[in-house]
Amino acid sequence: MPTSKYSVICSAFLFLFTFLVFLTEAAPIYNYHVCTDSITYKKNSTFEANLNLLLSSLSSKASLGNGFYRTRTGTDTPNVVNGLFLCRGDIASAACHDCVAAAAKEILRRCYVKKESIIWYDRCLLRYSYQPLNNIVPGVDLRNDKNISRSELNRFNELLAGMLNSLATKAANSQDKKFATGELNLTSTETLYGLVQCTPDLEFFDCNMCFRSAIAYIPNCCDGKQGARVLLPGCIIRYELYPFYNNTIAATAPPAIEPRPSGRSRFSVILAFIIPIGGSVLLFVMGFCSFKGRPATSMIKLKENEFN
Repeated sequence: MPTSKYSVICSAFLFLFTFLVFLTEAAPIYNYHVCTDSITYKKNSTFEANLNLLLSSLSSKASLGNGFYRTRTGTDTPNVVNGLFLCRGDIASAACHDCVAAAAKEILRRCYVKKESIIWYDRCLLRYSYQPLNNIVPGVDLRNDKNISRSELNRFNELLAGMLNSLATKAANSQDKKFATGELNLTSTETLYGLVQCTPDLEFFDCNMCFRSAIAYIPNCCDGKQGARVLLPGCIIRYELYPFYNNTIAATAPPAIEPRPSGRSRFSVILAFIIPIGGSVLLFVMGFCSFKGRPATSMIKLKENEFN
């Protein structure tokens, strides 16, 4: 009898432990946020009511399985709120909903009474604004502290640039998710994994320019790092030396949108990143001009010691 009692207790403990581990692994992982404008709204105002309505709508739409939704609330210009969410293309609708719901709650806490904000999680991003959504700034980069060996750095950078540019072209040409992943064997024991995605409402040119801008970040922010991600309002890119995405990507319905070789010189390796961006310099100049006068914290770089 005692053995039976201990057996029941152990079984219950194991079940509880497994359940808690599952919850921990499934919990949305916060990456970063930016309150992109200093303008604030008043508590209990019409704008706040419209913002709450927008965030509630985004959360409810996240369970539909499209992975993306863009909409607006309000009719009078001072109180209109534009917003969207984007879930990573390799996650299920339940995980998308959980991520967007967490982001909708957290963005209000981190950007208290701000009229324009964006928040990134590991599996989704969410943003809102009192003005038309702009896809140029701000930008955030997160990188792994582990480095590629100096002897392999040029080759690694060359292969990385080639993979990301190839994935960017593939995703920008996509007709639905504008999402792509890829793997590249570096050695017999090391594999490079990459992921790119932009919001499906962007046309080829805008999506492609966003990707090229993100790729252009890498030599400055993350050179020689074993892993990094660049997060922009319109797109994300990420690479690691371990698998971080779901290899079996299920096709989903189109997103819902409411109207509206090694041995090359260091110089040549950098060109492998820079040349494909074409008009990215012009893009950033335009972005700078349009955001002149905003807080200097609009462009943020963050060093992250450990990736999830």
